[in-house]
Amino acid sequence: MDKTRLRIRFTKTGNLRWISHKDLARLWERLLRRADLQLVFSEGFHPKPKINFPSALALGIEALEEVVELEVHGNVDIDQVKQKIVGQMPEGMSLIEVQAPNLAEGKAKVVAASYQISIPQPRIDQTRTRIGEIQSDGRMAIERDGKTIVCSTEDDFELALEGEKLKFTIPVTSDGSVRPAEVLEHLGLSGLLEDGAVLQRSKVHLKQEESAEQHQSEQTV
Repeated sequence: MDKTRLRIRFTKTGNLRWISHKDLARLWERLLRRADLQLVFSEGFHPKPKINFPSALALGIEALEEVVELEVHGNVDIDQVKQKIVGQMPEGMSLIEVQAPNLAEGKAKVVAASYQISIPQPRIDQTRTRIGEIQSDGRMAIERDGKTIVCSTEDDFELALEGEKLKFTIPVTSDGSVRPAEVLEHLGLSGLLEDGAVLQRSKVHLKQEESAEQHQSEQTV
C-alpha cells in the first residue's frame, strides 16, 4: 500500500508551553486519530505510529513554528488533511502548513533553531554591548560538563537586537548545540525567565529546506 509522509508546521503557545515533549507526542497521536488519519505504525512487538519531532522543545518555551512529521497510508488530499487537523487542535495550537515531502528524503534533520525574547528597557544597553563583543569575536564559547561548545558566525550563529527584541539562531554542530538558556546566561540575561519573560522558538531550520533555498539563491544569482 502507498504511504505519504506529512510534514506539519504548527504553533504551541499559551498554557501549552508547559506540557512536556512526551505529553506533546501523546497529544498529537490522539489528535491524529480523532482526525481519522490512517497512521502508519512501526513493526515489531510494540508497534507505534510513525510520528517524529525533529527537535524536542524544552518546557516553558513557546513555539511559533514547530515541526512534526508522520506517515499515513495511501495518497491524501492536503487540503482535507488540513481541515481534519485544524478541527482537532486544542487552544494554544494552530496550524501553519502541511507539506508532503518525498519519502526518499528521509526524516527531517535540524541544522539550526531561531529564538526570540523581549528585553526590559533598563537592560537594553548592557545587552547591546555584550552582543557587540560577541560579534567582534565572531564566536561564543559555552562550558558544559567539562566540555566547550562553540557557536561561530561561520556556522550561521546569529545574534541581534531589534528594538527591544533579542533574536538569535543557534546552529547544530558536530559538538552538539548550545541551549537557548545558555545564550541568555552568556549575555547576562539569565534572570529573565525567572522574572516571567517568555522565550519563543520562532523557527526550526531543516537541512532539506536550507539546501533547497541555497540552490534557488545560486540559480537566481
